[in-house]
Amino acid sequence: MRHHRHTPTRTPPVHSIQDAGEATPSALIETAQLQRLAATVLSKSPEDLAALAETNPLLVWEWIDAFRKEKLAAEAEARYWSAAAASLSTVTAHVVRAAAE
Repeated sequence: MRHHRHTPTRTPPVHSIQDAGEATPSALIETAQLQRLAATVLSKSPEDLAALAETNPLLVWEWIDAFRKEKLAAEAEARYWSAAAASLSTVTAHVVRAAAE
């Protein structure tokens, strides 16, 4: 049976762009703990996860909900950065065209 291992390679995400400069220590700790939990879950076999879900289904649903919220926050952050990059690339193309004329 294969075990899936995941090692986070980036710093913990901040829950919102607006809070990036004001991340509280407790929010950073919560994010780090959630990342460790995700890594632990990914390292478990399907049988281990099934046993956990059978013995403590509410805990598993809490984890699923926490992962879902983190995913939504990450997607919102990705859209933010994509919009900023797209805005710059539009301006850059215009400036390059103007300089070439």
